Amino acid sequence: MSDKSVKVAEVVEKTEDWTSKIPIDWDDGELFENTIHLFLTKERFILENDLNERTIVHKLADFLAVSFSKFDVDCEYNRMEGKEPYSESVKRLKRLLELDVNDEVKGLSVNPDIIVHLRGRNKYNYLIIEVKKIDYANSIKDKGKESEETYRHFDKRKLELYIEELDYKWGIYIEFNKSEICQLDFYHKP
Repeated sequence: MSDKSVKVAEVVEKTEDWTSKIPIDWDDGELFENTIHLFLTKERFILENDLNERTIVHKLADFLAVSFSKFDVDCEYNRMEGKEPYSESVKRLKRLLELDVNDEVKGLSVNPDIIVHLRGRNKYNYLIIEVKKIDYANSIKDKGKESEETYRHFDKRKLELYIEELDYKWGIYIEFNKSEICQLDFYHKP
């Protein structure tokens, strides 16, 4: 992205290194590391048996809810403050217009995998996480369109925009294979 308001921290390609890639300037880095270790230990079954991505996301959110107990932890949460009625306040990313020709004026509606926030208060958008299984991450989104991109690339673009447009402090892209994390990217607003 041309906007420098989002900083991509380190990228890790091998599981052995993922803990060393947690940004040192993130106050909750150790908490996140411990949460992921616990998740990988206790929920290995869902990775090894190739369960659906939604199952992985749900279970990871359960662990995050315990660790980040001062916040609300939600999956697929698609509302934001500032619009009435609240039921019509769909979370949208304005800079993803090129991907949604039917909704050009409003931007693309989005449902992040996991968010750590305080419901009803946009100024407390703390952490947003997108999760992918490696097989699906490599798939092409919207095959046949002029600009083909993988789901991995699309999720990473969304993370940058969540931080830029919706004021999340941190974003994390986590990719799993059948036993562990195989890619981990951190994004934050400096």
